Amino acid sequence: MKRLVGILILVLAIAGYQANVYAAQKKSEGKAKKTQVKEKVAKEPKQKKAKAETKKEKVVKEPKQTKKEKAELKKEKAEAEKEKAETKKEKVEAKKGVVNEKAAGAKEAKGQTEAKAEKKPKEKAAKAEVKEKVAKPAKEAAAPEKKATPAGKAEADEAVGKTTDGKTVYEGSRSGHYYLNDSGDKVYVKDFVGAKIVGKRPDGKNIYEGPRGGHFYYNDKGDKVYVKRD
Repeated sequence: MKRLVGILILVLAIAGYQANVYAAQKKSEGKAKKTQVKEKVAKEPKQKKAKAETKKEKVVKEPKQTKKEKAELKKEKAEAEKEKAETKKEKVEAKKGVVNEKAAGAKEAKGQTEAKAEKKPKEKAAKAEVKEKVAKPAKEAAAPEKKATPAGKAEADEAVGKTTDGKTVYEGSRSGHYYLNDSGDKVYVKDFVGAKIVGKRPDGKNIYEGPRGGHFYYNDKGDKVYVKRD
C-alpha cells in the first residue's frame, strides 16, 4: 500500500513538473510575441517615413511637367515620327527611281535595236534601188530596140484584152500579160477583160486559154504554168 501511494505521489509530481514547464513555455512564447508586435509597431512609422521621403525625393528629382511641356514633347515626338516616315519614303522613291531608270535604259536600248532592225530593210531596199537604177541604163543599152506600136507604145506585142479602166492588155514575148501606164511603163496583170477562163484548179486558181490555144495558170510566185488540155 505504501508502495502504491509512493508511485501515485511520483506520478503527480511529474505531472506537476510538466505543467510548470508547459506554462513557462507559454509564458515565454507570449513574451516573444509581444516583443515582435512592439518591434513591428515601432518599425512601421520608420518605414512609412522612409517611403514618404523616397516619394518626396522622386518628386524633387522628377519635377511635374506642365501642359505646355507635355504638348511640346508630344509635338517633338510627332515631328520625329514624320521625319522618320519621310526618310523611309525617300529611300523607297530612290529605289523606285533606280528601277525606273533601269527600265527606261532597257526600253531605250530595245527601241534602238528595233530602229536598227527597221532601218536595215530600208537601207537594203535603198541600196537595191540605187543598184537597179545604175544597172537599168546598161540593160536598156544592151536590150535590142523594139518596134513602136501605132499608138506610140514601147512594145508591138499582140493585144489580148483590156483592163477594167479601158487600157489595152498585151501578151508579151514570154506570154506575160501587161498594159502600159501613163508613163509608158509595163504593168503586168493576171485577170483582165477579154481573158478567157476555161476552168479552175483544185486550189481555186483560174485556168486561162492563151491566144494560141494554150492552157495555163499563175502560181503563187506569179509565174505562168502551162497545163495539158483535157
